[in-house]
Amino acid sequence: MGTLYYGGAHGDSPVGFDLDDALLAHLKQVIVAKLRRNESFVITFPALEHGLEVREALWLNPAVPMRFVIDEVESLPLDHARLAAMMSQANTVSGIVLKAWSAPASAATRRPGESTT
Repeated sequence: MGTLYYGGAHGDSPVGFDLDDALLAHLKQVIVAKLRRNESFVITFPALEHGLEVREALWLNPAVPMRFVIDEVESLPLDHARLAAMMSQANTVSGIVLKAWSAPASAATRRPGESTT
């Protein structure tokens, strides 16, 4: 299980999103490709808020700090068809909707300092 940390500028703590390592490895490639071209886009995550399932959308742009922590030490093999599909989805108004790519809603957000149980 890896974590995408988003935000954290101006002394704020970043928000951590726990994701499957393979999903995060693919997502990282898409994010880096889009932001290198200065193309902002949206990612929607399944999340838990006060014990309820919700959707949390992030606007990704080069000005927001991000950090990818993938637990697998070795590089994971990338599925080029999956990358192409995710890139295509990133180019839509809705952006990438991770519920469609991840396992059940267990890929919920975890804020730094909060328990994962």
